[in-house]
Amino acid sequence: ILVGCETEAPKTAAVITKERAIAIAIEANKNPEFTQIARSTWRADPTAAGGGYWAVDLKDEDDELGKFYLIDGRGKVVGQGHIEGDRYF
Repeated sequence: ILVGCETEAPKTAAVITKERAIAIAIEANKNPEFTQIARSTWRADPTAAGGGYWAVDLKDEDDELGKFYLIDGRGKVVGQGHIEGDRYF
C-alpha cells in the first residue's frame, strides 16, 4: 500500500512535468547500468518547492540495483540514494 503517493502532480505552472523529472534524473545519473525507469511518482509535500516532489527510480536490467532521485516541483534534485532489491538507502 502506498500512502500519501500520487502518480500525477497538480496541474499548475509552478510544477515540472513527470517527463521533465525523469529527464533530470537521467541527467543526474552517473551510472550507465541504471537505464530502466522503475517508478516516477508525485508526492505532495507542502514544505517542498512547488508543493511536493517527484520520486524517480532508475534500475539495472535485472531490476536488482538502482538509484533513486527526489526532484522538487521546480526541478531541483533535493535527495538521492541507492536501491538494492526493494530496499532504499
